[in-house]
Amino acid sequence: MNLKSFYLKKFIFGTLIVFFSFQPINCFAGVTYSDKNYSESSISDYCDDSLEWYDDHPGYSGEFTRVLDYCIEYVKDVSPEGFNVNPILSDFGAMNGVNTRPRDNIHQGIDIIGRANEPIIAISDGVVLETTIEDCWGGTIIVDHGKAFDGKNMIAIYGHVGEFLVNENDKIKRGDMIARLPSKIEYRCMARVRHLHLQIGQRYCKKEEKDNWGCKYFIKDFYRSLNPHDYWADGVNNVSCFNNEKSFKNGTITYPFKCKKLSKKNN
Repeated sequence: MNLKSFYLKKFIFGTLIVFFSFQPINCFAGVTYSDKNYSESSISDYCDDSLEWYDDHPGYSGEFTRVLDYCIEYVKDVSPEGFNVNPILSDFGAMNGVNTRPRDNIHQGIDIIGRANEPIIAISDGVVLETTIEDCWGGTIIVDHGKAFDGKNMIAIYGHVGEFLVNENDKIKRGDMIARLPSKIEYRCMARVRHLHLQIGQRYCKKEEKDNWGCKYFIKDFYRSLNPHDYWADGVNNVSCFNNEKSFKNGTITYPFKCKKLSKKNN
């Protein structure tokens, strides 16, 4: 048994002991995380899968336990009714990163944890402006998604990705697979936690402009980014699932991961 699995099983076992000490046994089937769609065990699985960096670094067992506990306690289940979606660990406006540490500035995107090689899909129609391996961010894709419904430009950063599934200048459609999450966490800005950083700005930093004042990380308005939760197709703060049989209002976005439909017995 590897170190990470040992600590995860230890955590779950302790949680079950506490639970059965205070709850009638016939209530177990109704327990969900944050009264939403995830069970505590599936949240643990998501957190555990996103922390695979620690499998290769057994000397960081104390840090692993701290980050795992933090993830299980603070991860956000943003699943729409009837679906499960990858949870958000560091939301827009958060002052803590995915690894528990405080940020220098409030978070300008949303950090969504996931599994190795999990497909990332386009949040709307667009044109790929850039695919690059950045020294800190790792794999990063920049997409011009056109105008939002309120007239603002939507230049999206898909950061900390692994394999690219699109090329620069490709025209893409909402729901197209554009990348995968990495199998290994190899870059410092990933903070040892596998996740997608999704951020939306309005002004693209062209390659020839990079490393100039105010133009370092892909968009010129990096610290004045749009809140993705204002642009979901189903309305503000209503995370919206892509469905290829459904039409979506122009200038809106859908979730960058595939939604998993719950079976009726889970609803």
